[in-house]
Amino acid sequence: MSPKQFKEIRETFRLTQKELADCLGLTQKAVSHYETGFRKPGATVRVIMTMLSQLPHTQAKKLLAMMDEIAENFSRNKIKSRSK
Repeated sequence: MSPKQFKEIRETFRLTQKELADCLGLTQKAVSHYETGFRKPGATVRVIMTMLSQLPHTQAKKLLAMMDEIAENFSRNKIKSRSK
């Protein structure tokens, strides 16, 4: 996946770099690096982005919302386990 394709997929869903990063469990800087070609996304991110590009817009938005919720729950549980 080229940096241009990565950015086009993000822009298709009208997401900011930060919003996409949150959904993927990444930092905004990582997304920026993928879009500029400074770094290449790993296999998991490439698969997710490819899947998003092939889904109808409404389904992809639902998937991103679910991924965001999963990432949030994971972070919350990770913080709880550290405080024990």
